[in-house]
Amino acid sequence: MRFFVEPAHSADAVTHVKHPMMDDTRSPGTATRAVTACGAVLMLASSVFALNPEEAKKKVAAMPGLVAFWDFEYTEGETWSSRFDPRVVDRGFPVYLRRLDDPHRYIPANWPYQQDERSQLMYDTSGPFGRALRCNRGYVFAEVPREEFDQTPLDIHGRTPLTLVAWVKFYGDRHFVAGIWDEGDWGKYSGRRQFALFGGLFGSQGVIAHISATGAASFPQSTAPGSQYARMRAVDGAAFPNGRWVCMAMTFDPHSQTVTAYRNGRATPHVLPDPVILSVYGDAAPREANPFPFTWPIYSPRSFILKFNGYNYTESGVYEHWLEVDLENRRITYGRNPPRSQSGTKYRVTINLFRDGRQILPRPVSVPVEPGSSFPLPDEFNWQWGDELEAALYESKAEADHSAQPVGTPVRRALLFGAPFTFGRALGLGGIHLDKGTQVWIDGVAVFNRVLSPSELEAIAFAN
Repeated sequence: MRFFVEPAHSADAVTHVKHPMMDDTRSPGTATRAVTACGAVLMLASSVFALNPEEAKKKVAAMPGLVAFWDFEYTEGETWSSRFDPRVVDRGFPVYLRRLDDPHRYIPANWPYQQDERSQLMYDTSGPFGRALRCNRGYVFAEVPREEFDQTPLDIHGRTPLTLVAWVKFYGDRHFVAGIWDEGDWGKYSGRRQFALFGGLFGSQGVIAHISATGAASFPQSTAPGSQYARMRAVDGAAFPNGRWVCMAMTFDPHSQTVTAYRNGRATPHVLPDPVILSVYGDAAPREANPFPFTWPIYSPRSFILKFNGYNYTESGVYEHWLEVDLENRRITYGRNPPRSQSGTKYRVTINLFRDGRQILPRPVSVPVEPGSSFPLPDEFNWQWGDELEAALYESKAEADHSAQPVGTPVRRALLFGAPFTFGRALGLGGIHLDKGTQVWIDGVAVFNRVLSPSELEAIAFAN
């Protein structure tokens, strides 16, 4: 067996140094070893998988619909990159190392934190692909910058089918594993959440498949504890322990309108009532947790669902009022559940735009609405990243507008550039808290633009 140790370099930003490649000639019976030198640590461990790492990588890379597959070994240029299906995407997506309190990105050869034990680069060779990166909460994680994939096939949103797979081994705290997920400090109208895999939430020790239509709180109209968080999630019913390799996966099927969580290629049904959902829908709340019904489009910073708050279904007879904001096509669509309202009630929506606290529009847009009605944004609505969209909803029992009363409070949503794709750490967890997050070995992550079948997922789970 041969090994290399990552050299300890210092750098203020990403530098251009060729990263050494690993030459691993391990055999399945090799005993676990830990090698320490020059402040860097490399884990060498036994493997019990049927396929060798190269065969396993080829099997994943050959799956149709592959958008990206990171194995933390393949490089393009000077850093790790993803393998891909050229029929889907025409290039790989680079990965950089991060530490939460440092805004710079680093290639592995220039990681400057090797003297800090919590931030040392460590690798475990016992996984299916033979080179698992240790992610340690905010001390070590990795990201694909948003500017590298914004509006590419990796930026899955809307009603595009999705499969996200991660081959991991937890060794400590469980939270986020991989995906596009910024919590936004848990403000009800902040965050940049799209889709992500988690390893333990909602009292579960199984696979959590999170997805979002709003990018922010799923149910801002709720006042129940926890309503500031994202609540749209499938929860697999099969728990698994730390210290064991597991293949986590999630699918979003826009045809069946379901999100499903998988462990080693199998989806275990689960029932998990959610008090926040119950507070919104009452007896109409979905109780099935795997698969989980998801009738919405996936969030995009340019096209998202904006839900109103400040009303209660027991008084209004309406569970939800929302707007589908399409900034690309400059249109707003109104919806509510249920579609029928109380007899005689009319609704009106107003839209405004602010930049640095100043109103940009000469006057707010004001339009009467019915479920499914759509209206264009005016030419003066020249939005920029960082602007704030303000929406308000009014109701009246008569035709005259002067009788209109506000439904809840006006809602403001910052228009923010999308979140990066991260590994081992969700962003926006209440500021800079390095000790929050996940402690996990990540051996590989793959994204597909189609729904893989259970048999396909089981074939690439490489369960030992």
